[in-house]
Amino acid sequence: MNKKLFIAGLVALVALSAAVYGFKFLIPKNEIKGIENNNIVGGDRDEHGCIGSAGYMWCQPKNKCLRIWEESCYSSPEQEIQYQLARKYDKLISEVTVTATKKTADYMAGSISFAPGAPGGIFLAAKEGSLWTLVYEGNGSIDCKNIKENYNFPPDMLKGFCD
Repeated sequence: MNKKLFIAGLVALVALSAAVYGFKFLIPKNEIKGIENNNIVGGDRDEHGCIGSAGYMWCQPKNKCLRIWEESCYSSPEQEIQYQLARKYDKLISEVTVTATKKTADYMAGSISFAPGAPGGIFLAAKEGSLWTLVYEGNGSIDCKNIKENYNFPPDMLKGFCD
């Protein structure tokens, strides 16, 4: 009885292998129905042709797809903040001016303006991983307690902001 069970299992394995082989190699790709392009690895290209599943994202400043952990999208931290503000306020890049007045490897403070000669505001940014995060931007009161506790800004960086 064990021998019959073994032979039946072997026949089933051979039949399954033949079916897989036939599906993969003998059926032309254009005849395979029901498989959407986005179910195939690399089939998730965005409107710019970037493959998100492979870690690529569109970088507008460089006009290409890239992986941000391999290559920075921006030429400077100020440019990264400039693009964030332009996106947030639906402005053209040319309408946003960012000037860093204090900067370390992980923290930045400075001024922002949305038009030449127009009154501007201030910003504080902290680097999180490989990206800069706007911690504060504007002209209102700054939540200094939150910034000190959650972002660990150097005290000298906050002079003039959180005295």
